[in-house]
Amino acid sequence: MSDREKIMRIAIIGAGMTGVSAASALAEAGAEVIVFDKGRGPGGRMSSKRLQADDATGGYLQLDMGAQYFTARHPWFLRQVLQWQQQGLVQRWEFAPHVWQHGLLLPSDDAAIRYVGTPAMHQPLRAALGSLQQYYSCRVTELSYSQSSFSSQQSGEWTISTADGASHAGFDALILTCPPEQCRQLLASQPLAEQIPANLLLPSWAVALELAEPVKHQAVGIFGKSGALSWCARNNTKPGRSGIAEHWVLHLNAQTSLQLLEATPEAVAAVAEQAFSRIVGQQLQVTSALCHRWLYASYNTELTPPGVLSDPAQRLMVAGDWSLGGRVENAWLAGVMVASQLLPEQIKAPDLSATSADFMLDR
Repeated sequence: MSDREKIMRIAIIGAGMTGVSAASALAEAGAEVIVFDKGRGPGGRMSSKRLQADDATGGYLQLDMGAQYFTARHPWFLRQVLQWQQQGLVQRWEFAPHVWQHGLLLPSDDAAIRYVGTPAMHQPLRAALGSLQQYYSCRVTELSYSQSSFSSQQSGEWTISTADGASHAGFDALILTCPPEQCRQLLASQPLAEQIPANLLLPSWAVALELAEPVKHQAVGIFGKSGALSWCARNNTKPGRSGIAEHWVLHLNAQTSLQLLEATPEAVAAVAEQAFSRIVGQQLQVTSALCHRWLYASYNTELTPPGVLSDPAQRLMVAGDWSLGGRVENAWLAGVMVASQLLPEQIKAPDLSATSADFMLDR
């Protein structure tokens, strides 16, 4: 079999939106795709915490601790979102947002159409991967490339070593879609690592509060323009989220998260509760609190997006939402871009018109 006829075997590290988008496009084009992720399932920052529901259904409550929703502006991504919607994987989250700024909680003029995965944010990603070979709870520790001495210029192969001592070899191409700092570490011996800017993603603490009594204010989603919180969401108003008790998901902004980076969850929850109580103007009766620290959360808008990075000679690609400036939509587009560069004859590259924004708050 010639190199042109050979089925390309591709490893993708990271099962967030970029990795899943690339995997789906490449598999549809006929490639053999294997996905690795250190998490317990697909999603990345679109993953959710699953808790036992507090109602009589015996089901589970989904708390979206990372990406809160996504928007669709690019026609390709909008087409994909509408397809997911027809499949019951996403629904529109309809609410009128508010803004907290300088001590005032006011209606926002933001009229964007927002979507959420149902019953959890990661649902469309799980469906897109389907029956592809996937390894979870699998931390990649080393990458190595060996150049073949045979006829083709591009006949080398990648080998992936994981923390459990396993070795996965024979990959014609390698795609890294994990956070940029982790990409830099894994590619420390590769020249491409020097092209990955530092501090592209900023940290964020996420805090979920269960309340004994509902918040009296009508707000559902609040953008924090001042104070410690960048976002507050009444999680139980999202489509497909079960449970009787009221749950709010709060995101601390990057500055506050950096200050509390090594703080205990209890200390972080206390800061979030106090800030949120001030925003909604009432004392809260918190029955439980759950915290999650995202070391790599929101795009650093002070930096220029580096684009999709590649080493064509080794068929090595590095991409994420950060390639194009943040946002779930850009994560998806970056995945399609990666796939189109590996298989340009089968996969068309998108015409990019994305703008920079926040992944966790996909404005």
